[in-house]
Amino acid sequence: MVLLLKKGLRMVTLSKLEQRKLEVVVKVVTGLMSRPKACQILECSDRTLRRYLKDYKARDVLFVKHKNSNKRPHNKKPDKEKEMALFLVRNKFYDFNILHLQEKLLEHGLDIKRETLRKWCHEIGMVKKAKRRRAHPRYKRQRYTQRGILVQMDGSTHQWFGNEKSCLIAAVDDATSEILYAEFYESESTFACLDFIKKVIEKHGVFQNLYVDKAGVYGGVKRSGFSQVERALGELGTHVLYAHSPQAKGRIERLFNTLQDRLIPEMRINKVKTTKFANAFLREYIIGHNAKFGVVATNEVSAFGPFSKALDTIFCVKELRQVASDHTVSFRGEKYLINERFKFSIHNQSIEIRCYDDEKWEAYFGGWPIKLIKIDQIQKIVA
Repeated sequence: MVLLLKKGLRMVTLSKLEQRKLEVVVKVVTGLMSRPKACQILECSDRTLRRYLKDYKARDVLFVKHKNSNKRPHNKKPDKEKEMALFLVRNKFYDFNILHLQEKLLEHGLDIKRETLRKWCHEIGMVKKAKRRRAHPRYKRQRYTQRGILVQMDGSTHQWFGNEKSCLIAAVDDATSEILYAEFYESESTFACLDFIKKVIEKHGVFQNLYVDKAGVYGGVKRSGFSQVERALGELGTHVLYAHSPQAKGRIERLFNTLQDRLIPEMRINKVKTTKFANAFLREYIIGHNAKFGVVATNEVSAFGPFSKALDTIFCVKELRQVASDHTVSFRGEKYLINERFKFSIHNQSIEIRCYDDEKWEAYFGGWPIKLIKIDQIQKIVA
């Protein structure tokens, strides 16, 4: 992630951990996240979080960077030594390995550390490639102690049944590895994800955090931190966290490997060929899967919370349309007249359009439903 600061137009590159720290601290400052929850996500103490907030107020987004960042190290080699070493690499020692090259440069009076020399050679592409690249180190993350603190969700497009591909969307609880819900959809679209999350909440309650990848439907970098899924969960007080690699959300990734290995043969021998029967079969399969692969949470108290709002009014696509001077709004390439009597003009005000699917939608103003009439229909009636 690269940030462009206004003061001096300075470019700042953030690592994955720095991105996570910045996202959480900004949410705490803006009041979107409580301090205990931020400490839980960052795995730090309250004292450390207070230091982050203090540094954020003093240095803005640069608080995630060490103060010595971008400063010239005191032990940095002179540029002349670097130019001399790279000249010898290009013209004489181009087929030497790093250790051998270090010995040869020492004979020419250039005492250079191995890692420094390796970085210089990488800059000009003069390093022998290893036969097998080493993998990045990854460390096991401990499970959360309660059900409902963290839910991992993802979709997998595969030929699960029949002759055509379909998308299986599933949600796994981090504390128990149980499948909270799973269903087949045509694709991992916005309407499909909203419908899926609504069913998860109806069955188990409101969870605290949703852990997903950076697909556009979930928001994150691709949609500048906004999506319909993020908006809907925000109305319930749930936070969306983004994984920076597939390994970070390994439970849901391993689940799809298990399902492709076990579920597909099960559906084949049971002659499942339609989406309706596949979802019915899947609901029965989940019961046995959770009994076999689920684990017991450390804390038996569930973190799933109740919901008081109507979920249908939350898990829908909400779009705003500005009212023209003639009390008309445009939506999906059509013009509509507001068929309501107001005591005052609502010119330049916003009308909220709630879309429940590709065809069904309603209009609201100030939280109250209003009627819209398509202009073409009015012209036909007048004619």
